[in-house]
Amino acid sequence: MLSGIWVIIAEKLGVPAWPGFIGWSLFFFTGGDFEACKKSFPPIVLGPILAFLTAYTQTALNTSGITSALVVVVLGFVMTYAQNVSWFKVCSVTFVSCNIYFASGNLFHSIVVTSVGLIIGIISVKLGAFIDSAILKNNTVKNN
Repeated sequence: MLSGIWVIIAEKLGVPAWPGFIGWSLFFFTGGDFEACKKSFPPIVLGPILAFLTAYTQTALNTSGITSALVVVVLGFVMTYAQNVSWFKVCSVTFVSCNIYFASGNLFHSIVVTSVGLIIGIISVKLGAFIDSAILKNNTVKNN
């Protein structure tokens, strides 16, 4: 249900839905709670920014071959080294969000739409808990 609503909202906003689904997945990958949002959001921002800078550098320097590979090596090093900073501990989220930029070519979609997925994650957990409690309450009334 929630996924269908998200697709309709994304379509109305004129943004792709898929980065939101990836953000939603990252929410559950990092724990599926509010702490997951705190762990995921900074790397969701960092990855696309580093990817953008990499693409910009490659274009500005007109790199190819070995120089292009060296720019990518620097990107990989910075993303991996960033996990030493507490905000960017979950290195895999940085890599995933970097790839979202390379797939979409758009910083807004990479950062904002992916971050919406974190919000959808919170909503899905809360909605799931509400439905569970309603079912349990209903089963308790039937069993008494």
